[in-house]
Amino acid sequence: MDPFAMALDAIFNGPGSEAAEYRPANGDPVKPGVRVIRSRPDQAIGFGQGQVIADTNTIDVRMSDVPEPAVDDIFALGERLFRVNADPLSDVEELTWQTSCEPVEP
Repeated sequence: MDPFAMALDAIFNGPGSEAAEYRPANGDPVKPGVRVIRSRPDQAIGFGQGQVIADTNTIDVRMSDVPEPAVDDIFALGERLFRVNADPLSDVEELTWQTSCEPVEP
């Protein structure tokens, strides 16, 4: 087995990861059983001469699970829903996507 795939499996099945359901906005079939890593890093945003610290939500997902995430797609993590609100970014090896998301009321 590919060592990169083995490492990625360990990361996405380890502590801090969780099961999710991927719901494409374009009407493609819903994909259950996707593993994701959710984080909430603060982001410093320039505002005039100062900065504003904003909460963010990011969800990392394997490209093998979700080949082409897009704006307005939904990740369901249990009862919590998150809408992709910006174009996803790939990592250098093109193994994972990092999506910027916002919480959605069910």
